[in-house]
Amino acid sequence: MPNKRFYKKWWFWVLFLVFVIVVLGIIFRPKEKISYVTETTQLQQLEQTVDASGEVESISEVDLAFDVSGELAEVLVKVDEFVEVGTLLAKLDTTELQADVQSAYQAVQYAKANLEKQRAGSTEEAVAISKAAADSAGATLEGARIGLSNAEVLLSVTKDRYSAEIETKQAALQTAQDNLTQTKKDNEQSKNEAYKDLLSATWAAAIEVRKSVSQADEVLGIRDSLANDDFQSGLSARNLSALTNATTAFYTAETSRDKAESALLYLSYSSANTSIAYASELAEKAVLDSVKLLLYTKQVADATLQTSDYTISELITLRASIDSARNALQVDQATLENAFQTLQSTNLSVDENYTDALNAYNQAKKNLSLTEATADQQITSAENSFASSKTTLAVRQADAEQAQASLSQTKAAPRSVDLASYQAEVERTKAANQAALARLEKAEIRSPIAGNVTEITSDIGEHIVGSTPIVTVQTTTEQFQVVSDISESDIVKVEVGDVAEITFDAYSDDFVLEGFIGEIDPAEKLIEGVVYYEATIYFESSEITANLRPGLSADIVLSTESREAVISIPQRAVKQKDNGKYVRVLTNSGPEERQITTGLLADMGRVEITSGLSENEEVIIREIHE
Repeated sequence: MPNKRFYKKWWFWVLFLVFVIVVLGIIFRPKEKISYVTETTQLQQLEQTVDASGEVESISEVDLAFDVSGELAEVLVKVDEFVEVGTLLAKLDTTELQADVQSAYQAVQYAKANLEKQRAGSTEEAVAISKAAADSAGATLEGARIGLSNAEVLLSVTKDRYSAEIETKQAALQTAQDNLTQTKKDNEQSKNEAYKDLLSATWAAAIEVRKSVSQADEVLGIRDSLANDDFQSGLSARNLSALTNATTAFYTAETSRDKAESALLYLSYSSANTSIAYASELAEKAVLDSVKLLLYTKQVADATLQTSDYTISELITLRASIDSARNALQVDQATLENAFQTLQSTNLSVDENYTDALNAYNQAKKNLSLTEATADQQITSAENSFASSKTTLAVRQADAEQAQASLSQTKAAPRSVDLASYQAEVERTKAANQAALARLEKAEIRSPIAGNVTEITSDIGEHIVGSTPIVTVQTTTEQFQVVSDISESDIVKVEVGDVAEITFDAYSDDFVLEGFIGEIDPAEKLIEGVVYYEATIYFESSEITANLRPGLSADIVLSTESREAVISIPQRAVKQKDNGKYVRVLTNSGPEERQITTGLLADMGRVEITSGLSENEEVIIREIHE
């Protein structure tokens, strides 16, 4: 027998010893140590700023506008005309405003007439009407008392009814929850048993794969070049392509075998199911590759000629041993396939069981929620009805008292306190009349400074919108502003009104002036091929103590956005994949991925986390392999 000759050779035991040493080295090799650099999440304040530079410019003119809208009636100055402070420059058509003044005046007269009427006292007819109203209010009050009693009874009955229904639904929900919990346990046990069976089949298949590869090598002599010395000269002589195919299949099967064995090396019945499934898939591929290897090896053996050192009988025995290895491998292949099918069937079964239990639980929960919602609605309705009845009773009581008081007041002579509201109405209409007069005065523009008229933008008869510049007057006193070019990457962060801190190259860093964005020119500017937008920054105070001059260089820090008490992390901790952004959080069981959404991208490379993280969680910034 060739196998007996093979095992009696000294080099076989040398190779076997080397193999054992390699396997032990793989088993006991030291594991890689991993440590993490983390940051604990806390509530923080974030600031987003934009740095820019600019140049001081002098303000030499002021634009004047009406505070109200209307039709331009008169322009009393011309371009280049010098005006003093308070000079009337333009007027709107005041027809409507004068009508408002007249209407307000008439309201004053009407209020005065009502006051005089009240001072004159009530007529007999008015007294009779007040008495009828008092009697009606008394009857309505009695009806409200009866309605309150009925609402109180309804509320008590509703609470008792739904309290019993809710208890029944709560018991049903508890039963469904217990069943769901037990189903989870049973499902987990069934899946674990199926994975254990799969692992057993995988181990057996891996052993058979190794035997198959070794069996093929005895024929091919790839790893053990001495194994086929006796028939090397006649190896696959009748079919050289079979030897080529077998050689390729040998390397493929050997690679698959090594991967499967590496995956199985540390596995046990207590290993994670995902690890077992992964190793089993590798073993399944190794089996398929080994089946192909033995097929090609059989073709090689069939094409091999006998030699002087290898008889036809030995050759027949060799071919039979390959057939035997193929049969053994097919048995383990079928066992492994059955284990996979059993696992798949188990997964389907447990999914169905869990779905049924979960549906029952959700239905019980829904029934309870529906009953609670109905109870809340009905009880709330009854409570509202009771509260409404109480309110109605109080209102009817007040109405009755008010009607009685009104009757007494109607009979009595007017008092000064009774006339107070009418007097107040007189004063209110007078104030409205004064406001109308004030609006009429706003239909004029007067110059607040002394200077020359440099521009008149509208013609007589045009409709003017309030706050639209009409007349421009050049000032005679010097004021300053800062003009800055802001890049297109930063302009989206900036808006009118943003606060600015301004320093100057000509002064120390301790000299800081505050300002704000007053205007942003929508037109782009190209500076060395880069798009910029011009922003005008005004100083908060016109009384600048520094000796500023036009042309001074200014450094500007714009506060564009801020957040109070938010969670933030370094931006480099945020990862990206197809389904969005995520971070890695260090938990007691190790790192886990957490989906997040981000908000403000702030200074110092930090980013706001709007969802996905809470306080006091450890976010992994960097992973260190030792």
